[in-house]
Amino acid sequence: MLLVVLTACQPEPTGPVSVPLGQAASIRIFTAQTNSDWSSHIPLTVGYTVRLKVRLFTASDREIAIPPHPLEMSFTVAPATVATATLADSTLLMFDIAPVDTAGATGRLTITLKEPATATTKSFGPFDVLVHPFAP
Repeated sequence: MLLVVLTACQPEPTGPVSVPLGQAASIRIFTAQTNSDWSSHIPLTVGYTVRLKVRLFTASDREIAIPPHPLEMSFTVAPATVATATLADSTLLMFDIAPVDTAGATGRLTITLKEPATATTKSFGPFDVLVHPFAP
């Protein structure tokens, strides 16, 4: 009985987990270069492409470090004239996004992840996009 009490008193595990896409509750978007969280606002600069990384999280806010099955990632930018997003590395869940429109243009980015091994598809977003002017 003492063993049961000690087990029940241990804190819940923390840190990354490896679970299927079906257990992902949210994603966050980080810059590949500085590791800044851009989930609340994706600021694009006229004339520049930025590489971003998607991180998946469970409902209990644990990061899904390495999904057990490969994922496919696709993007929808609305309106399509604001920016283009293209896959850079499907294993690391990285993509490149570049503004197409002029400074001041706004849009929204939706990211769709598909796990063919489990026939699971989930969409996340929309994430706000704003095109900023180039400042030399």
